[in-house]
Amino acid sequence: MGFDAVQRTIGEIILIGEHVVPRYQRPYAWDDENVLDLWNDLRDNPEGHFLGNMVVHPSGSDSWDLVDGQQRLTTVLIAIRAIKDAYEKVGERGRAQGLSNYLQRVDLSGEAAFRLKYRTASGFLHLGLFSESEATIREAKPESTADKAQYAAYEIFAKHIEAEIAESTKPRVEAIDAIRDRTIRSSVVYVRVDDRQDAFRIFETLNDRGKSLNQVDLVKNQVISSITATAAQEEEHLWGNSVRNIESSSWSKVKVEDFLGYTWNSTSHQQDDEIVAVNRIRRSVDAFMRSRENMEQGAREFVRLFSETAEIFKEFDECLASPNGKHWKQVVPAERWRPDRFAAVDHALYGCLVPGSNLPLNLLFSLLRNYIHGPRRAISNARLVDFLSAIENLQFRWSISQRPSTSTIRRAYRRAAYSVDAATTANDTIKALRQFKRDANALMPTDAQFRDGLKKLTYFTQRPQDVHRVRYTLEKIDEFWGSSKIGRNQSITLEHIEPQGGKSINSNQNFWVGKLGNLMLLSMEVNSALPSDFPSKAPKLAQWANTSDLVLHRQIELSEWSNAAANKRMEALLNTAISVWPKAMDI
Repeated sequence: MGFDAVQRTIGEIILIGEHVVPRYQRPYAWDDENVLDLWNDLRDNPEGHFLGNMVVHPSGSDSWDLVDGQQRLTTVLIAIRAIKDAYEKVGERGRAQGLSNYLQRVDLSGEAAFRLKYRTASGFLHLGLFSESEATIREAKPESTADKAQYAAYEIFAKHIEAEIAESTKPRVEAIDAIRDRTIRSSVVYVRVDDRQDAFRIFETLNDRGKSLNQVDLVKNQVISSITATAAQEEEHLWGNSVRNIESSSWSKVKVEDFLGYTWNSTSHQQDDEIVAVNRIRRSVDAFMRSRENMEQGAREFVRLFSETAEIFKEFDECLASPNGKHWKQVVPAERWRPDRFAAVDHALYGCLVPGSNLPLNLLFSLLRNYIHGPRRAISNARLVDFLSAIENLQFRWSISQRPSTSTIRRAYRRAAYSVDAATTANDTIKALRQFKRDANALMPTDAQFRDGLKKLTYFTQRPQDVHRVRYTLEKIDEFWGSSKIGRNQSITLEHIEPQGGKSINSNQNFWVGKLGNLMLLSMEVNSALPSDFPSKAPKLAQWANTSDLVLHRQIELSEWSNAAANKRMEALLNTAISVWPKAMDI
């Protein structure tokens, strides 16, 4: 293993050439607290603050790929940009130009080149911070999370530099000199490794002390380092995109490390169907890669698995927003795309996502990934919809009943995910579905528990947390009753039969207004034109209420509505719900 490790100032390191952030690295993610900590550390250590380690390997002439240290280097360069602007404000163009050399250099072709580069799109850092005027920077509107974080860092440095200059008893230029010197005088242990794979090993060794590395970083290093450097660009790109897809999801705040666990536990690449703990995934992935024809093939297969699963996960937001199946077209191979099939998939998947639980993720990943990408076609569209309906039945009852995560339900989902991923024939998938239904029936909350959970659901415009659950409950009951007056192609809203306007939702006597018994589905067009009092709107409600909604129709005839009537209707809805989501599924 050829490498050298020396302590050098950050100023010396920047001027070495150019450093490159690989595709697989996470976007810039330092928050305000991280930036302030660095500012304070630099201020309190004028002779040179120690920043930690940087690990690099060569990627070209005077070019070095950053394996460790990209967040710190980026932040220091942003600080240098803010110092450069401070010089320009006091008319010190010479000193400002001197710092420009830390942001850009002239390469052998005479072209300007950034000292820090990204293999992905350059974004705000290069388009603004490293090249534009201060006025242009401040007029820019960063869009991505990383861009906003970079701009926030610049603002923090600019603000504190200005404050320190104002408080200093020195001339303004000397005050800025002091800030500049302590910044570029800060140091790191700079580790340059000749071999790319060795660079990953050293990174792990340096960081695996005290607080362990995140498992995602460990697995990423293990996998990417197993692929020949010249051939790894596609996998690096896929890994970076996957992390962005996971972190941008709004359906459930699943951390990337947890996502890795759900992904690996959605496969059959282990010896058995036991759940692989997150802290053991690296070892399990290593065993998988070694089981293939060669390590590089195994690494490529794993990255593909991770990428395909992340793409599926990203579509969950689209499913909840509009479950019409159309959004899957961007993920599904062209030869497998059929709008009608994915409309049916989305309709069934929606019910699995509405509870907002991560519990079924490994089984959902296994089913959808194998349906979309599996080479064996062991899952038909009808079988997938059946499986999703069974997941919904268990998870909706479980979540509405407010049952906690238990090893038993996690085990049931894991066993089914393993069986689906291992299936080679349609019959194997049928067996997996039957076994899952048996496990689910044994786990299913009682009717009483389910009813109690449904009674707790509320919806107010000021308190919309349960909106998806409430709406889905009413939609499924309406569908179960049949003869619905509302078409699927209409925009549907929730109507409070007793209006919520003017009533305090914090008052116990008004709380019934947000309960299921006082809510119904209406098209947006009808809802927007309704009068507020019940007698006035009753004739219109009669036209749209389901014919099986007997309590509501009776009260419309009487032209009366009250808390007692809403409670009576609630009981009718609950009695129907236990049939919509039965305690025992047919096997």
